[in-house]
Amino acid sequence: MLSAISGLLHLDPLRAGDPPQAPGPPFLPEAPIEGPDPEEDDAIPRSRRADLTILVISAGLLITALAIVINFFTARSRDAVINATPIVLRSPVSGTLENLSVGTGMEVRAGQTLAIVVNPMARRDSLAALETDLRTARARLQDLQTRRDLRQQLVNRLQQDARQQRTLEISRDRSDRDGLGFALDRARKELAFARRETRRQEELFRAGAVAANVVDRARTTELQRDREVRGLAAQLAGQTAILQASRDDLTLRNNRSSSDPVVRLQEATIALENAEGDVRTQSFQVKGLEEQLKVARQEWQERSRARLVSPRQAVVWQLGAQKGDSVDAMQSVIQLIDCSQRWLTTTVAENDLNRIRLGSKARIQLVGNRDRLRGEVIGIRSGIGRTQLGDEAPQPVPINLARESEVKIRILNDFPAPPGEFCYVGFSARVSFES
Repeated sequence: MLSAISGLLHLDPLRAGDPPQAPGPPFLPEAPIEGPDPEEDDAIPRSRRADLTILVISAGLLITALAIVINFFTARSRDAVINATPIVLRSPVSGTLENLSVGTGMEVRAGQTLAIVVNPMARRDSLAALETDLRTARARLQDLQTRRDLRQQLVNRLQQDARQQRTLEISRDRSDRDGLGFALDRARKELAFARRETRRQEELFRAGAVAANVVDRARTTELQRDREVRGLAAQLAGQTAILQASRDDLTLRNNRSSSDPVVRLQEATIALENAEGDVRTQSFQVKGLEEQLKVARQEWQERSRARLVSPRQAVVWQLGAQKGDSVDAMQSVIQLIDCSQRWLTTTVAENDLNRIRLGSKARIQLVGNRDRLRGEVIGIRSGIGRTQLGDEAPQPVPINLARESEVKIRILNDFPAPPGEFCYVGFSARVSFES
């Protein structure tokens, strides 16, 4: 190839507009030109075609040599299969596949309900028992609430009676106090009159106008009026204390009986507090049964009706059952693939590891498809079939044993992955690594 190129470089190209000269004997004189030679005209196009052919062949050989050199210095792998992370949705219960809203090759979103499994034979014994207990507890609560309301009405009525009784007692005690005050004022006036009468009788006695017994009677009357004043003053003080006790809802006259509104109000208030405590306790029991019933219903719904939900955005890879089929517990119903986590594992010659590093970029050519994907090396494992882990005395490796290494390439998601083609999962591909 190099000799052909050098030959081309030493060719004497024809000048534009100059007629080509036919080769002649080197030592013969030129003959006079009498006219155009037909053989000389045919030589001109044949020389140009030969030159053009030589140029084309030389360029092809040069490109071929360049491709051979590039291919020699480029690490390539064997054919590999694109893989992805599988997501298996299993039926949590045994039953009938009532609804199936997806098909293979369909893209689903996270949280989307894909299928529903119904188990009409799910037992609800515990659920029925809890429902009965809850109805009984609610009836008991309603009865306690009715009793509480009746006691509340009794307390309200007794409070009204107690208020009326207190008002009447205060009015009566105030009237008695006022009466004693009037009597005390009258007694004090009588005492003052008796004192004046005694002084007059004493003066008349000294003048000899009256006898001594008249003076004694006047003095006795004065003493009697004085005792009446002191007695009324004491009664007035006691009645004032009684009035103050009535205002403070107390009594100083006698002990209250069971018919007294105040005593009955106290008893009814205690009974009302006990009734409210029973209502609160029963309310807590009803709430507890309601929570238990709620959990039991959820469990029964999980046993009788289960929904298969997609955990993330994915593509349906395979269906393990069809609508109307009977499925067992933990049976695979739908298998998804996560198109955002795709990879392929291929083998390369161990000598090519000099041009491959973790993080190296890779070009992925799909077999049977013109699309090209990009990837990144995330794992290299060498010594396939020759590594003996844990052996203290390794066995000698035969010389002719193939020395190949596994290289795992993560496919970058910079190229659209069509769901209808299952994101190219399962496609064969060839990988070339970028140095």
